[in-house]
Amino acid sequence: MMVRGIGHRGYPVKYPENTMSSFQATIELGYTHMELDVHLSKDGVPVVMHDHRIDRMTDGTGEIRSYSFKELQEFKVKSVERIPTLEQVLQLAKNRIIVSIELKDTKLYKGIEEKVLKVIEKVDMLEQVYIISFNHQSLANIRKISKKVKIGPLVSKLKRPHFRLINKLDAQYIAVKQDSLNEEDIKKCEEVGIQLVVWTVNSEDRMRFFKQFPSVLVTTDELEKYKRLYFPSPKKVSV
Repeated sequence: MMVRGIGHRGYPVKYPENTMSSFQATIELGYTHMELDVHLSKDGVPVVMHDHRIDRMTDGTGEIRSYSFKELQEFKVKSVERIPTLEQVLQLAKNRIIVSIELKDTKLYKGIEEKVLKVIEKVDMLEQVYIISFNHQSLANIRKISKKVKIGPLVSKLKRPHFRLINKLDAQYIAVKQDSLNEEDIKKCEEVGIQLVVWTVNSEDRMRFFKQFPSVLVTTDELEKYKRLYFPSPKKVSV
């Protein structure tokens, strides 16, 4: 059974976020999508982590861009794992799950768009990923490089100009903070044929709200809670 939903940074409630174990758990739970965050190392390797610093998640300190990838591998994530590369995660995901790649802090990294696209093409996953970012100029840069890769702006609140932006970018997705949305916004996205992604839905009340709208792609940290609510196990019939 496939669970239509997005594991936010994998399954961060049970595993360290943005790690191979977290992504593996998402795949094993049968999710259709997972989301990750990308930065560049000092030597231009796309690596997977949410923050631009390693302090919160590893036993090291400092900015990701201050270290080569080899140096980053010396640090442990929550004392157990290593910081993965985008390529490693995509190899894990290939032919198993769709990957949402968020470009983080793009102004810190020259050429991040091209480097990320090169990894996607190397792994042959153009049809199995989409790229999102709050930096809409970065998305425009991606569209100049590739007409094929799917992209989507990240926004905190959906507004009318965003639909013009979608057309300008030739975007297929828009990712919106969940607590700013209403039914009218959802129906407008359905009308124009854009895939609406909402983030991050962890309470049962909000899960139930979005369950009314099957077109919405829901991002969650609470993968098993979401799975139980959206895809409950059949009740056993006593004989």
